[in-house]
Amino acid sequence: MFALPFFFQNIFALALSVLGSSIPDLDHPIKGRRVSLIFLIGVLILIIFYLLGLPYLIGVLLMILAMIFYFSRHRGFSHSILGIFILSILLTLLVISSYFLFRDFGADERESLALILAFSGLMFINRKILIPFTLLGILGVLFTPFPGLNLYNIMGPFLLGFVSHVILDLYTHSGVKFLRPFSTRTFKKGLGGFLIIIWIICAGYSIMHTFF
Repeated sequence: MFALPFFFQNIFALALSVLGSSIPDLDHPIKGRRVSLIFLIGVLILIIFYLLGLPYLIGVLLMILAMIFYFSRHRGFSHSILGIFILSILLTLLVISSYFLFRDFGADERESLALILAFSGLMFINRKILIPFTLLGILGVLFTPFPGLNLYNIMGPFLLGFVSHVILDLYTHSGVKFLRPFSTRTFKKGLGGFLIIIWIICAGYSIMHTFF
């Protein structure tokens, strides 16, 4: 919903926003097995690609992401403004690196996007929504136009996904330490309301710019 006004016809971007909204809670202790699996897959990719002489940045990025979530407390770094930007940058690099890797192996643009969604879904999406996410995402990128690979279409959806997740958590009883590590102050629905107002203004501008 948060990404829709900005990426109305960009199914790939909307799928990335779903990824962004799902990823922050990998810092929860019950996700430890998933985080360990991501790290292990990253190690395997790093070793195999290195031995084959292929770019192994994907493996390095998966390992870094896993370590961030492993050492983060729940609703800690991944729910802070600094964490949102750093994780969005890492995920953007992961998507771009994967895209060019698949293209080097002969996949066309849409096939590369579909493979990225399938791979990312397996890594990060909750098992309860994995099948609809994968099916709808793959069908969407195969049969709808893609505006192009750039920071707006990749990093933008991740940022919106992260922010939407944090806003919901701001309305919980425990709130969020949004400025960590610079401040330990806990923010709650006041900040949530402010961020929603900012989103409404930006969404309204985007809609006006798109349709008028």
